[in-house]
Amino acid sequence: MDVNGTMLSAAALPGWRSTHDNLTIDVYAGPLVQNYRLTPYDPGSRPHGFYAGGQLAADLWYQPNPATMVALDSSIASIGLIGAAIGWRSTEPFFIGPETQVLWCLDYQQLRVGAHVTGFRIDALEWSAAGGWAMESDRRAGPYLRLGFNTRY
Repeated sequence: MDVNGTMLSAAALPGWRSTHDNLTIDVYAGPLVQNYRLTPYDPGSRPHGFYAGGQLAADLWYQPNPATMVALDSSIASIGLIGAAIGWRSTEPFFIGPETQVLWCLDYQQLRVGAHVTGFRIDALEWSAAGGWAMESDRRAGPYLRLGFNTRY
C-alpha cells in the first residue's frame, strides 16, 4: 500500500551575523512548528502529526568573487537538515546553481538533488527557491520544491 506524505514547516529564527571579507556566518534560534500528514495514516512512521518546538540553525556564505558563491547550511530540531549549494551570478540580481540536501530522523532519510536561485532581493526581502528530485529511504522518489525568504534589519 502506498502512503503519501505532506510536511508543512514554519520557523521564526532571529539571529546573529558575522562578516569578514568574503565570508559570512549566521546563527539563528527560535520557535518551530511542523505538521506531517500521511494518507492513509501510517502508525509505523515516526514523523506524523503536529510538532511545536525549537530550532537552531547556522549558515555559511562564501563569495570568493562577485560572480561566484558557495553556501552551507544546517539546522537541528526534531528533524535534522544539512544542505549545500554552489551558485554563479549569470545575470543580475541573483545566483543560480546546483544544490544537494540530506534530511534525516530516526527511521527516515531523504536525499535531495536539484537547482537553486538564491539572493534575489526585493526591497528588504531576500528570496530563494529550489527544486529537484528527492529520494527517500522507504524506496520512494519524487519532485521537491523549496521556497524561502529572509530580511535584515
